[in-house]
Amino acid sequence: MNYFITPDLKDMSGGNKYDLNILNYLNDNNYKLTNIFIIKYNDSLINIFIKINKLPRNSTLLIDGLIAAKMHLVINTLIKKYKIILLIHHPVSYENNKYGDTKLKLKEKVIFSKAHSIITVSYSMKKVIKKMLNYKKEIYVIKPGVDDIYHHNHVNVERTYNIVTTGSVIRRKNIEKCIDVLSYLDNKWTLSIIGDYDITDNYYKKLKLLINKHNLDNRVTFHGMIENETDLIMILKKSMIYICLSKYEGYGMANIEAATIGLPLVVTDLPVFRENLKGYNRKYINLKKINTIIDAVKDMAETKVHKNITAHKWKDVGYKFKRVLNES
Repeated sequence: MNYFITPDLKDMSGGNKYDLNILNYLNDNNYKLTNIFIIKYNDSLINIFIKINKLPRNSTLLIDGLIAAKMHLVINTLIKKYKIILLIHHPVSYENNKYGDTKLKLKEKVIFSKAHSIITVSYSMKKVIKKMLNYKKEIYVIKPGVDDIYHHNHVNVERTYNIVTTGSVIRRKNIEKCIDVLSYLDNKWTLSIIGDYDITDNYYKKLKLLINKHNLDNRVTFHGMIENETDLIMILKKSMIYICLSKYEGYGMANIEAATIGLPLVVTDLPVFRENLKGYNRKYINLKKINTIIDAVKDMAETKVHKNITAHKWKDVGYKFKRVLNES
């Protein structure tokens, strides 16, 4: 039996979209994979362990990295009973610390080293994971795909001076820097923030205070999660620039989606963005130099939209995933 242990995939983050597409492809193509999801990421280790330990012995368990990060105390028990394959979008220990949270990194080091094999989403992440291992381990790289709807759309409508960014409203996404950039631009510029947020969260409150400080209430819109991709794409197509000033990413699927429809990109100079944005209309920036970000936005606004580049399709990603699982 084959099981995929994931967070609740109803919350449509980039990582969850990847997991869901893989799950659907495998089940549609003669590889039975049963999804066991953990409703709450903050669920206790014992509750997660009890749920997993009920599965039949000798099963193959594909475990999403968000869940795996909690399992350092039980990994030795699990590997005696199951074949463990980890899917690591990015190590959780690097979520809020570019050097890695030491305690969490040590826990992930144990988990990663004990697994049978690891699948990750970029060669940049492979390098990070490889340095965390106690000994050599097979690490497969399977990059995400782009939904067909992005391949079939292109920027062909009148664009406004809107900057758009997509992703959960969390500290790692560095949305405060996007707001700072907007404060230096003419009043014709606006900012659309697309992604899940919680009005009670301290980071969201910090962003609202920053918006008020710069008197940008009428120029910044929190759209929340837009599940209808047609609606999302229309906002993208009407925007002038896509911006991603994240401090850290495992891949950056939203960047590729925006670029696929031809939108110019302004992105942080991260190794993973250097890896996966080749050929797209993009400009890399240094987060410490606000003036260069402002100049990049203005410069990219003057560039013509690019024709679609054929990005990975999910059926190709799923096929690669199936081959890896059969070989592992």
